[in-house]
Amino acid sequence: MVTRISGLASGMDIDTLVKNLVKADSQPLTKLNQQKQLLEWKRDNYRETSVKLVSFIQDKLSNLSKSTSLNAQKATTTGNKTAVTANATSSASGVMEVSISQMATAARTVSTGNPTKTDASITNWSNVKLSNLTGFSSDTIKIGDTTITDVTEDTTLGSFISKINSSSAGVTAVLDSTTGKVSLTSKTTGNKEVDLTGSIFTALKLDSSLTGGEDASLKVNGVTMTSSSNNLTVNGVELTLNSVSNDQATTITVSKDVDSIVATVQSFVDTYNELLTFMNGKTNEERYSKYTPLSSDEKSAMTDDEIELWTSKAKSGMLKNDSILTSAISDMRAAMVQGVTLSDGSKISFADLGMSTGTYETKGKLLLDNDKLKASLEKNPDIVNTFFGQNYSNSTVNNSYTENDGIFARMRKISNTAVIKLAETAGTSKYSSDLTASFLSNSTMGTQLLGMDRRISELTSKISMKETNYYKKFTAMETAINKYNNISSSIASYL
Repeated sequence: MVTRISGLASGMDIDTLVKNLVKADSQPLTKLNQQKQLLEWKRDNYRETSVKLVSFIQDKLSNLSKSTSLNAQKATTTGNKTAVTANATSSASGVMEVSISQMATAARTVSTGNPTKTDASITNWSNVKLSNLTGFSSDTIKIGDTTITDVTEDTTLGSFISKINSSSAGVTAVLDSTTGKVSLTSKTTGNKEVDLTGSIFTALKLDSSLTGGEDASLKVNGVTMTSSSNNLTVNGVELTLNSVSNDQATTITVSKDVDSIVATVQSFVDTYNELLTFMNGKTNEERYSKYTPLSSDEKSAMTDDEIELWTSKAKSGMLKNDSILTSAISDMRAAMVQGVTLSDGSKISFADLGMSTGTYETKGKLLLDNDKLKASLEKNPDIVNTFFGQNYSNSTVNNSYTENDGIFARMRKISNTAVIKLAETAGTSKYSSDLTASFLSNSTMGTQLLGMDRRISELTSKISMKETNYYKKFTAMETAINKYNNISSSIASYL
């Protein structure tokens, strides 16, 4: 290790001299660091783009493609509207007349009288220990097939009721803390019994089982049906039975939920436009080539505001005219305007759904005429489901779309293609929408950055060696000058 000394003997600024001497040798290192920084900025832009595309696939296309979105139905009730509540699923159809003669009820048992306790000083039955109940003994306690555990003689009646309610027995227990009476009610309805095992139930003056539950009885379009629950599905319509019909039937009519379908299309248009605007912004962002990444020396001579302004210019346009993004943009725009071919050879165009592209300046953004879309749905209720949803379930097979693929399938394939290219180029994740997700090192850019790191390390070592050699020489010079100065002083003193 060389001791770096100042120029006390020579009066020279050694540090500045050495710095200037290696300045020329440092230029390649500075340029290499700048190239690395630019590559890292570009990779960050690729990750941001990948996150947008993955979110588009996972959060939007996946949800919007569901039949409940593209084929939304609604159920309208007339007649006795209070007796039945109806909700139409995507598979619902037709008109139903529903009459309810019997509601489903739950099995139950209630204390036939007040239980007795041996300790009369305890007035609140919740605090009575089971050992103080007349007729109780420590035996197995079961409700149906469920054993109620951790029950001892010291367990209070209030705690026992809580254990029942928190168990998997499917029973709701209620205690009157004033009289000690208890009721047990099945959490499910229907004609079934639930057996009770254990002396505790006898002590509480309960029957040996929960009884009295009945199935619901109803007629749907003249067909008599029974159900253990007041919630059932008939022909894709989810029915909730609320009360007996009393000779006044409920008529349920299923139709397309036009407003919900229009909202689904509008949601896609908004998301598509947002993604297109983002990618167009990246590919058209101005590139300021004269604004190179700042070195530490350059930053030290600037204010924070100046550094921020300079860096924003240097970062601009990292993906200008990028081939991956421009290809995805071009494919998406073409996919939208090509139309979807049906199995019979006919074709649906996006104009049939009231969709169009704006002026040249909007760069492919979509416009939606809600009134025209509603009119198209009135003529063809399946037009949206077909145009957008056709072949979506098969859109993971490959990433090349066909004329028979619906818009969602096309967007998924185009986006997947771009995501894969970004992963291969920048090492971004093909599945994560996390902006902080780490990069894979075996990508094209990852390999380039590793090579740059090695070259930077090598150049740094060479410059360090040159600095060391220069300091060695200046140290030797300072030592010699100091020696001659000492000799000169000795001679002067002697004379």
